[in-house]
Amino acid sequence: MLTSIREGLGKIFALVILLLIAISFIFWGVDFGLTSGTIAARVNGEDVSLYEFDQALRFREQQAVLGAQGNFDINTRSQLRQEVINALVADKAILQRSQDRGFVVSDDDVATAIANRSEFRIGDEFSFDIYQSRLINEGITPDYYESLQRNALQLGMLQQSITGTSYILPYEFRLALGLLTERRRFSYAQFHVESYINEGTIPDESVEIYYNANRQNYVTAPSITLEVLEITSDTINGVFSPSESSIEEYYQVNIERFVSDEQRRASHILFEPGNFISAEQVLERLKNGEAFDDLALEFSVDQLSAQNGGDLGFISRGLYPDSFDQALYSLETVGDHSQIVETQFGLHIIKLDELELGQSQPIEEVRDILIAELELEAQGSAFYEKSIQLADLIYQNNTDLDFMSSSLGIGITRYEEVTPVDPEINSTILSHAFNSGLISSGSTSPLIEISENHIAVIRVSDYVEPQEKSLAEVTDLIRGQLARSDAERVAFVDAEAFLERLQSALENGEDIPNIASQFNATWNEPRWVSRNGELNETPIELANASYTLQKPNLDSFIANITQLQSGDPVVMILSAVEMGSSEALDEFTRQSYGLQLTDVNASIEYDAYVRQVINDADINISQAVITPIF
Repeated sequence: MLTSIREGLGKIFALVILLLIAISFIFWGVDFGLTSGTIAARVNGEDVSLYEFDQALRFREQQAVLGAQGNFDINTRSQLRQEVINALVADKAILQRSQDRGFVVSDDDVATAIANRSEFRIGDEFSFDIYQSRLINEGITPDYYESLQRNALQLGMLQQSITGTSYILPYEFRLALGLLTERRRFSYAQFHVESYINEGTIPDESVEIYYNANRQNYVTAPSITLEVLEITSDTINGVFSPSESSIEEYYQVNIERFVSDEQRRASHILFEPGNFISAEQVLERLKNGEAFDDLALEFSVDQLSAQNGGDLGFISRGLYPDSFDQALYSLETVGDHSQIVETQFGLHIIKLDELELGQSQPIEEVRDILIAELELEAQGSAFYEKSIQLADLIYQNNTDLDFMSSSLGIGITRYEEVTPVDPEINSTILSHAFNSGLISSGSTSPLIEISENHIAVIRVSDYVEPQEKSLAEVTDLIRGQLARSDAERVAFVDAEAFLERLQSALENGEDIPNIASQFNATWNEPRWVSRNGELNETPIELANASYTLQKPNLDSFIANITQLQSGDPVVMILSAVEMGSSEALDEFTRQSYGLQLTDVNASIEYDAYVRQVINDADINISQAVITPIF
């Protein structure tokens, strides 16, 4: 029982399905022996309750209904049941492993985590009214929600223990940078589907047959009447004019913000990771008076900076790894150099070349900023007070939107025939408006936080279910779809014929652009592309596709068919690959790539760990969960 939350915190709820693992789960054994009416599954002898399953399933179904726009059928429901139970048993297995490894989450940790969730906050303040009201609205007990948060924190500790120790080896780093800077040269023939379309070839009989076989795809969108009561910073009445004393006080409290950052100009000598012998020898030579510039040119593996004596330019805090930052900013005198510093990129000896201290701005230079911020702060306080009033009104009576409007002095906006993708309505409001519980209850919604200073409460009425469209309404649409499908098929036939012809044409030195035109294609001459933005007027999807092709042998080529998002088939001819080099990148870019590669490696390691945990678990799922009796 977390009394610290109950007594001092405060209501918007978003059900969290813990750690929905982004891997494909096999379907674990269905246990016909699990006949208890309260057990959904058993993991290593520990139960997953039907309550947990029902809550998670309800949330997922609400999401699916919103996305399906009326096409939510029994097959979708069955698939969701399997997805949800798979996720829950996976969570249970991983949670058990974290408990076995001794990870413990305190009540204070849980309280802090809940207090920091944005869905329970109004502006910068946590509202216990919002917290409690949302749980009641979703049918969730505080104990259950707090247990979800505790589990999430515990799983996060397990994940951090695995990913926090991840690293990449030097040769892996060099290889990865080589691949990242690799360039590829290819030409391509594009077969434009639009030029193949001929709707006149599609008879009415084909349209009718397709319609009858796919009626479920041709329905109107559901619609509602929507009433919205919104509070934004703009709806708050009043003029906020800060006094001179408040401006002065605010300036003194925030004076550190108006001091420019200290900057240090630095040079370094970089050694390969682990090469302490060379680094220590160079450090000794520095102590004996040899010039830093000369040693950087001779020994630094950062060839770009070495040409300028190791100069890295001016560096602000946070630009380089922590160990580098700490060493640089601990140097007291210009000309001093550090001891050996280790980062993920190697070993460094760092020299302080120049120091620029931060300068304070006088109050008159920042007066406009101070006034604007004070006005915004006052407006935010007024917004918060109004929001609390609205939250209290919802909690007291969640059916009378008109009473809320008159109590707050804020009008209601009414929208007719609103659909799930109505462009005039905020998407966050729409996602709540088509909640099945809200539609059926006739009550107002819980408090909806749209942005930091924008909240709303809504009421829904006049729900119109999706209606099947007649054949006459969709004849032109279906005819166009069938004609395009036929056109894509014919275009692919031409692309395959061109690809087959290409081999002999290239070997015999024939005119490839002319042959492409004979096959109704547009020819595009060879061009170089790279992963770091060099496209040469090439569609990005083709540039990406070129990196999926096998590297051709010398004086050879690799040809393949790919498809653009437009549906156009494209025959690509890869003729050359130019390997990249880490030396082509500056130090900052190399460091950025290093951090990204470490993160990727950590993700792979954790994914493998999760797979192993699940494979080792003894998992049984109740038959009633998969094939319920409705």
